[in-house]
Amino acid sequence: MTVSLYLVHGWGFDASFWDPMLQHLPDLKASVVDKGYFGCHYAAPKPEQPYLAIGHSAGTLDLLGQDLPGCLGLIMFNGFGRFSESNDFPEGVPLRVLERMKRQLQRSPKTVLNDFHQRCGTDKPIPSDPVTAVLNQGLEHLIQNDERNAATRWGNQLHWMTGLSDPFPPAEAGFSVPGKRVEGGHLLPLEQPELCADFVLRQVEQHG
Repeated sequence: MTVSLYLVHGWGFDASFWDPMLQHLPDLKASVVDKGYFGCHYAAPKPEQPYLAIGHSAGTLDLLGQDLPGCLGLIMFNGFGRFSESNDFPEGVPLRVLERMKRQLQRSPKTVLNDFHQRCGTDKPIPSDPVTAVLNQGLEHLIQNDERNAATRWGNQLHWMTGLSDPFPPAEAGFSVPGKRVEGGHLLPLEQPELCADFVLRQVEQHG
């Protein structure tokens, strides 16, 4: 069986986030979503053939909240089922931090993005002028969305890898099913694209 890929990047990035990893997966067909944070929104169609859905950070939250017909499994890099703190999730990112980011977005979106990227561990320039409204909506999703039950329902069809030095506690914690923790931070597909590609290939071989 031929297996293809469906990829969703995280907040504050674009579809090119996946390029370094995909360079190590030249034989796999990939459908790559662009969330439109920089004005190039592309709702990539889900593959018609069996596929693996791959998310990074907020992209994992997006995938967990979707209906994914034909999906054989999820691959999550630096992912989480919930990001913001709540009464039953005290390890989440404090709401005051996310609300402050939302306020600052209205004044200087480039500054917010550059600060966020630096915290993630990259000083790569942002690709173009950000779209404040779309970024704000993405932050609101990080505040509101809770897909922990969905993650549980995927069971051992959810495969995850995260960084031991990830600065965001929900991502550093991973998921309740067994996964893989490696040396690295919040941007594993950028920091270690070959390692991540090998992780994807193992799941492709398992499901193919």
